[in-house]
Amino acid sequence: MKDFKTIKLICEENSKISAKVIDEFLLYYAAERNNLEHEMNQKFAAYKHITHKFQKEWINRLKSQYIVHKVFKKDGLIKSFLNHSALKNLNIKERNYLEFQAEHPWRFSFSVIKNRPAESFFIMEDVFSDQEFLLYSPGVTKTLQDQSIILWFNLISYNGSCWQSFGPIGAYKSFEPDDIFFFATELKPEIADEGDLLANLEYNPIPYMMLLSGANYPMIFNKEDQVVNVMAEYELDEINTKSLTKSFKTEYNKGVYRLSLKNWSEPPHFSQAFFDENKKIILLSSMTDRGFKALAEGLNDYGLNFSAYPFLRVNLTMLTTASDILKRKIKLNEYEHLFTKETSPAERENLDKLNTLLKFVMPDINAGREPDIEALAVKAGVDIKTARDLIKQIMGKFNDMDNRKKNR
Repeated sequence: MKDFKTIKLICEENSKISAKVIDEFLLYYAAERNNLEHEMNQKFAAYKHITHKFQKEWINRLKSQYIVHKVFKKDGLIKSFLNHSALKNLNIKERNYLEFQAEHPWRFSFSVIKNRPAESFFIMEDVFSDQEFLLYSPGVTKTLQDQSIILWFNLISYNGSCWQSFGPIGAYKSFEPDDIFFFATELKPEIADEGDLLANLEYNPIPYMMLLSGANYPMIFNKEDQVVNVMAEYELDEINTKSLTKSFKTEYNKGVYRLSLKNWSEPPHFSQAFFDENKKIILLSSMTDRGFKALAEGLNDYGLNFSAYPFLRVNLTMLTTASDILKRKIKLNEYEHLFTKETSPAERENLDKLNTLLKFVMPDINAGREPDIEALAVKAGVDIKTARDLIKQIMGKFNDMDNRKKNR
């Protein structure tokens, strides 16, 4: 059994050296060299539409994290720094610390907690490399005191006995591994597997840092069903839509059939398939896991052979966050618009106002504060009664989710 008291002392000593060598010296030294500060500011400037949502202190901490990663990552700048005269002023212990870190690269990790063997110690599993590691992090302990977290994002370093985190801790309430992979492929479509994702993360972590802007979004549930985009696409030469009428409602528009699974096509499931007779593909789509499974099984009853496991599964919160970061609307279903009733300009205006109201109230709701409904309704141009009803529904869903988490 590990001696966690001794390991804790090692971690605390390591943190003291890190504070002096990195926070007080190396950060500033590195920023001035290799045009690193200019490069960093340029890259962060590309996301100023996101960073304005953060407190200035958090932006500074993210920038520090970026610089430290550039220094200590695999093939980072630290090995070239070790021979510079400025580092010769360090004492033996401090120089040994840097030499050890140069041999043990730092890395970013998206991970989940597998076990808690001791206070502030966690057995973590990297969700993309499947590697397990022992992490010491009082910050993670503090976060867990009042929040339910699904996925963690840390810059981690090895001290000889365990790993420690440096800089801001990403603690996501609704993002799952599939969401991160989805974001990565939207960021860089060439990403094909976990190795590609990790390479991209190492190359430029800043877009992934911006995911912190959606860290507090809660999971969305309808009773026991998690509301999530679940989809799969298959090649299919033809389909006998007439034979499906017992289980499916069939519609047709511009070379595309929409097959709505009876008893599953209404909220929250929206279980539907779209067959494109020109492209010879079929798209299975649902907003719940149960709905997707029912859709696949419903089609398989007619001689098809579709898996109950989707190709794509992404939370609505990630769709919102990714769209904001990438500054574009992400379209998952290219056929849905063919069967959607066109909204009038007045309806679109009202919907825009409601969306604006939601953006105003969500920071208060996420922080556990009572929003000033009247003031925010006027600011968004929404009728006060409508605003009260909408916010009451939202807060009711939040309370339901909190109770569900407490009962698990």
